[in-house]
Amino acid sequence: MNLPFIDRIWSVRGSLTLDPFQSPAEAFGKLDGLFRAEGTSHKVEGDTLTFSKKDPLAQDKMATFNGGMLRVVEGGEGPELVYDLRSSALLFCFVLPFFFLGIAWLIKDSRTPAYVFAGLFTVLYVVGRILEPRLIKSVFRKRLSGETLPEGEVPLAQ
Repeated sequence: MNLPFIDRIWSVRGSLTLDPFQSPAEAFGKLDGLFRAEGTSHKVEGDTLTFSKKDPLAQDKMATFNGGMLRVVEGGEGPELVYDLRSSALLFCFVLPFFFLGIAWLIKDSRTPAYVFAGLFTVLYVVGRILEPRLIKSVFRKRLSGETLPEGEVPLAQ
């Protein structure tokens, strides 16, 4: 079943142009620290890296995403890193406003708190949909360019 509009609720997709002579192994090697965090398992097969996370630490740069796939493909300007990531946090923030609106509909008194929580989770979802694609692209770009990490950003699990 292909439901592209529904899938966009919790998916973050994008691409990033790589150096012209960068191989998939080199690109994934530079990103390796992101997938060595506690609770993360990953597998590289040729030009594809798949990962999944279980109970990631809050310090994990990719804690929002609980799974996904990264591929190195040949693009118009050279090799590109194409990613498709899944976030249960985005799905959670999308569904909760409907839950709280249902509660507000069911109760006669103290409706205001339900509306406040529905509004709060709506704002969280909208901000997450805007920021998460930009933040993860920035993290990938910094890692792929070889930028060194500050002391506090070194992965916890090696």
